[in-house]
Amino acid sequence: MLLQLLANGIISGCSYAIVALGFAFIYNTTRTFHFAHGGVYTLSVYLFYTLYNLWALPLIVAIVITVAVTAFVGILIDKIIYIPLVKRGSSLFIQMLSSLGLYIVLINFVAMIYGNETKVLSPGIQPTYSFGSLILTQIQLATAIAFVVLFIGVIVVLKKTRLGKTIRAMRDDPQLVSVLGINPRRVRRVVFALGSALAACAAVLSGLDIGTDPNVGMAAILNGAVAVIIGGVGIFEGAALGAFLLGILQSLAIWQASARWQEMITFLILILFLLFRPQGILGVRHRIEEVSV
Repeated sequence: MLLQLLANGIISGCSYAIVALGFAFIYNTTRTFHFAHGGVYTLSVYLFYTLYNLWALPLIVAIVITVAVTAFVGILIDKIIYIPLVKRGSSLFIQMLSSLGLYIVLINFVAMIYGNETKVLSPGIQPTYSFGSLILTQIQLATAIAFVVLFIGVIVVLKKTRLGKTIRAMRDDPQLVSVLGINPRRVRRVVFALGSALAACAAVLSGLDIGTDPNVGMAAILNGAVAVIIGGVGIFEGAALGAFLLGILQSLAIWQASARWQEMITFLILILFLLFRPQGILGVRHRIEEVSV
């Protein structure tokens, strides 16, 4: 029983980590608390539902279109909402409030079109695989594989490519990026596209696993943001580590209590980290490296 719960927590952590990596791309680079990331998450899963369930497109085609369109939506959000606010010198708090307002608009837009009832994206019983006493569904395995592939891809881009170096440079010193002749808006477009695409990947996998409703984005952005904070703000790998810790602790909490306590556990973990380790799990190592340089 305990082993199965730990496995379920790890799978949940994989899903949280994909969302958290997308949120980290945007927040670490632009310092914009992209609350609308949850709205983008919801919008993408309903777009997939339309393509796959209503229009009967092949699964892979529906996924590719969903990810591409969601990436474009992320770019539009930055261009229409955030960049005008940055031009006017708006504070980060104003940007966060605007993002929250956009989240509410997106959620109500989805609810107005599709209704508030839960949509089942993958009807029927999913195939399962047994690993000793562990039982995992096909979608759970796909979620774990997707996380591994996407995480490796993110790390390779950040560490081995010029684009990744530019993103990390903008994270550390946005003014220096401008001095070097790099267009910050171009970097913003890239990070919003990548972050939104990652949200779409997580949304599709979660939707196929447990279905969806207009409020799924709230849990997604909550878990993603908390994972970034407890893993270490500014450290991309920390987002994944924080997501796994969050998923496992939530699973263990459900074992001892009830799923209704899941959000309380999330906030409790956040409060404990803010009180006793505000720099996050990897924050100390990051700061030592900065001092040593």
